[in-house]
Amino acid sequence: MPNKTGRVLIVDDEAIMRGMLEIELEELYEVFTAANAAQAFEVLKTEQIDLVISDINMPDTKGYDLAAQVRRQYPGTKVALITGYNVDDYVRMAKEHEISNIISKSTPFNFDEFNSVVYGLVTENIFGLEKYMLPDYLIVKTFTLSSSAEIALIEKTIIDTITTFHRPQLFVQILLEEILTNAVYHAPVDASGKKKYAKHSSVTLDRKEIIQVSLGKDSEKYGVSVMDPSGKLTKETVLYRLDRHIHGEGLLDENGRGLHMSRMYADRFIINIKRNVSTEVIFINYFDEKYRGSKPLYINEL
Repeated sequence: MPNKTGRVLIVDDEAIMRGMLEIELEELYEVFTAANAAQAFEVLKTEQIDLVISDINMPDTKGYDLAAQVRRQYPGTKVALITGYNVDDYVRMAKEHEISNIISKSTPFNFDEFNSVVYGLVTENIFGLEKYMLPDYLIVKTFTLSSSAEIALIEKTIIDTITTFHRPQLFVQILLEEILTNAVYHAPVDASGKKKYAKHSSVTLDRKEIIQVSLGKDSEKYGVSVMDPSGKLTKETVLYRLDRHIHGEGLLDENGRGLHMSRMYADRFIINIKRNVSTEVIFINYFDEKYRGSKPLYINEL
């Protein structure tokens, strides 16, 4: 057998879905399947699995309960959930069970996105906008953000550039404002862990705080990546803030509003974190309505 990238277990009570995902993954991974939690744990007893992908709604055991059991018994195995329902309905569950990746069963199913998520989880090769794009991906613009005075110009340049290949979208300015502002004012911290800069103040970042911004596109979508060298954000913090805003408890919270708005306005919103090294926030928008619907949850932390 040729070398495979990793070993993946698919758990779904629907045979058609199991078979479809198995066929999609089997060229690159050694794939195992199970129709329920009991079968899944029979596999886990005898096979070293890198990633379990489980449906949330199964008759015997819910996917989030299976994920909790896997985490306790096999802490080296990663878990992602998959559902055809509204992912926002499961964010509180995700927070309580520390689940940070929920894949949406879109119609049609987005196999390219599914493959990029699986590859990132198995290999931990998560950073870089190109990881989430098609092979025909092009880097359109790159920027170095070193002060608050540069935010407005970078926003305008990105928006003007996007309009050369896609129709104007008013919400993109909101996305950029939230993501760039958060990177400048919330990412840098002092030695005690407190934020260094007051929001809306004039800020010149230290050399080690400089932010990298990139705009890229492929034949079906475009994306923006904002990477800061802090690595201070955590998946627990992101899930906590998203949960409060989704359920209306955080309407008056300043912290977390940008995360919620970014996920709400982007077709895809991805957060990659390497503790104390780097945080990358990516938003992706499709050129058409092909994959619109329930938005997945993608938070990766190394």
